[in-house]
Amino acid sequence: MVKLPADVKEALANQQVASLVTADKNGVPNVALMGFVKARDDETLIMANVFWKKTEANLKENPKAAISVYMPPMKAYQLKGSVELVSEGPLMDEVLEWVASKMANLKPKGAALLHVEEIYSASPGPSAGERIA
Repeated sequence: MVKLPADVKEALANQQVASLVTADKNGVPNVALMGFVKARDDETLIMANVFWKKTEANLKENPKAAISVYMPPMKAYQLKGSVELVSEGPLMDEVLEWVASKMANLKPKGAALLHVEEIYSASPGPSAGERIA
């Protein structure tokens, strides 16, 4: 795993919607908009599974994913890693409380931890696509 740089953490903290990309066992991709994603620690993101269908099915078949985050005016990052699905226990309690604090009418059916293995710049310019961690 890699450590999240401060600017990536800042982008995640200010993110309203992120794009999570998964693929099934045959490599068919799926993109899901994520409203509940944040850094859990220096190496892990946590995401709430509120409406996942294809995303959850894909992660059960293929636990690799990528997520992109954007912070205006021109900072963007892509994070890749392995995903661990969670549906009960203290982590699920944490996610239920987190989502309820933002939108009381939503009840996540699960959560996921993205263990970050690679981070790339997705910002416009000559460093676009370069690995930064």
